[in-house]
Parts: sequence; structure tokens; C-alpha cells
Amino acid sequence: MTKNSRQQEQAAARDSVIRGNDIHNEVCQIVVDALKDGKMEPEHIKEVLRAVVNGAFEGETDSEPEAKEVLQKTVAGIDDALSQVAQASSLAIEEATGNVDEFTEHDLKRALADLNDLEKLFFDTLTEVAKGGQELTSSTINSIVEHLQQSSTSVGRTVAETSSHLRNVHEITS
Repeated sequence: MTKNSRQQEQAAARDSVIRGNDIHNEVCQIVVDALKDGKMEPEHIKEVLRAVVNGAFEGETDSEPEAKEVLQKTVAGIDDALSQVAQASSLAIEEATGNVDEFTEHDLKRALADLNDLEKLFFDTLTEVAKGGQELTSSTINSIVEHLQQSSTSVGRTVAETSSHLRNVHEITS
């Protein structure tokens, strides 16, 4: 997409944080809208996530407890959005496999690999953004990432379930 789109996503996330009403759901919707065209290339996803997290940074306050809460809500919104994107991708893969002439086993394996990489991409992007943030922001994001890696993410659970389902339905091996 365009630089302008990333700026709009960043501004929308910043404005959501400033309003403070429903950060989780608003961030989730921003990410879903940005990824709804089905463009699942890793760099596109990273750009969207970076823009949203950076927008949240811009809108957060200097108060440590409030900043942590904002970042937690932002990350939770992104997690839920990626879970929705994973579900939609799974449905699109399943529909595409119905047309065997155009969708090969190689295509299915590639689509599953992209789907399985979604959670890693989420963690990698958060870690990259944390490196560029202020000390409070960096330590908060790193703590959130560490917690999510230990406890699981919504997108991770969704990807595991949908990948398992698709592999069973189509008897594809890794």
C-alpha cells in the first residue's frame, strides 16, 4: 500500500489512544481494515502493525500506569485483529482449494506457511518497534511480548486451529 495509508493508520491509532474510549476495539478495526484486502505479504503486515503501534505511542500519556494500559489494549487489539485475519485467510484458502485446477498442493502449503508465520511476525514487529521506543515503552512492550509468548496469543490459537483443520481436510503434510 501507500505511505499515505500507513500515515492514516498511524493517525487513527493515535486518535484512538487520545480519545481513550475503546482502544482495543478501535485498534482491532484499524488493523482489520488495513489487511482486509487479503494482502498477506509479511512486509505489508509489518508496516501496518508498525504504523498502529507507533500511532499508539504518539497518543499515550507520560503517566506510566496509563501508558502500560494503553499499550496492553493496543497489543490486545492487534492480536484480535490478526486472529480475525487468520480466520478469514483460512476460509479463503479452503474456498480456493475447491478449485483444484487453480490451487495446487504447493499453493496450499505456501498459504499454510504464511498463516503459521503470522504470530511470529506479530512478535517480531512488536520487538522491532520496542527497540525504537522510549525506555518505558520498550520495557512495557517487551514485557507484553514475553507474557504473550508464555501464555499464547489469540492469533496463535486461531492459526493452530485453522491450520490443523485445513491439514486434516486436505490431508497435507508439512
